[in-house]
Amino acid sequence: MARLLLQKIAFILLVAITIIFFVHMGMRMVHNSSTSEPSYDLVQFGQLAWSDTRTYLTHILDGDLGSTRVSGAPQPISVVLRESYRNSMGLLIVALAAATILGLLAGSTMALTRRKRLITLLLAVTLLGMSLPAFFGGLLLQRAEIWYVARGGKPLVSLAGYGWDVRHMLLPVIVLMARPLAQLTRTSFVSLDRTFKEGYILTAYSKGLSTFHALNGHALKNIAIPFLTAVGVSLRFSLSALPVVEFFFVWPGIGMRMLQAINQRQTTLAVTLALALGLTFLILNLLLDIAYWLIDPRIRDASG
Repeated sequence: MARLLLQKIAFILLVAITIIFFVHMGMRMVHNSSTSEPSYDLVQFGQLAWSDTRTYLTHILDGDLGSTRVSGAPQPISVVLRESYRNSMGLLIVALAAATILGLLAGSTMALTRRKRLITLLLAVTLLGMSLPAFFGGLLLQRAEIWYVARGGKPLVSLAGYGWDVRHMLLPVIVLMARPLAQLTRTSFVSLDRTFKEGYILTAYSKGLSTFHALNGHALKNIAIPFLTAVGVSLRFSLSALPVVEFFFVWPGIGMRMLQAINQRQTTLAVTLALALGLTFLILNLLLDIAYWLIDPRIRDASG
């Protein structure tokens, strides 16, 4: 396990340097596109980006990333990163926690029911939820709120803005949790439906165990790996959809700040925010690998 961790950490460091390099190169090309005589020499851009990468890494080691301008006032990049990261992760954790709980409950209910028409309908809904783009879901919710205000005269929720309350968080959380909820519901249903047909579950029933005890004591433990995999996939999708959702609902998180930094040509801030997003993705993958190793003895035996 220790060797595996070292390999994973080395991979994370390599990918982090790659992110820094390519974001610097992309920002160089953005600056170049606005000049009167743009250059198309990719080798030159690569050399400049590598120089920028070394300078950026030196600043990280020194603990000083400099400052940027936010709303016309100078502000340290570390402060902008801390505030935007907190806003994004708070929104993401709420959305994913709700999707995990509701998805497991919905999938378990579908697996226990014998109504095939209801199962077919719910599976069709989950397929629709997995296929719906984040920006289109946000647009539909905004249009629904506008229609409600036009009919009732009073807003039900806030269409945009920041605040840790239901009015501000409801719409972005729904958009962020739509695909994870559909994915987790489908995964838990398929896994539990297959598990309930296994011999040890039938033996548990024959010994007089109730459906609740068979589900809680045997079935849920055996779907941990596929369910965790679905949680990981859902988390990756939510991270990739975060900039779109934050921009749509004017939520001052890491995604919206990064889009603003690119638009305003703030290279160091854009690199820092992209690196934070990438490291979050990589560290979560590492934690999932560790969880697999702890849960499944077959993985421990294979790594041993």
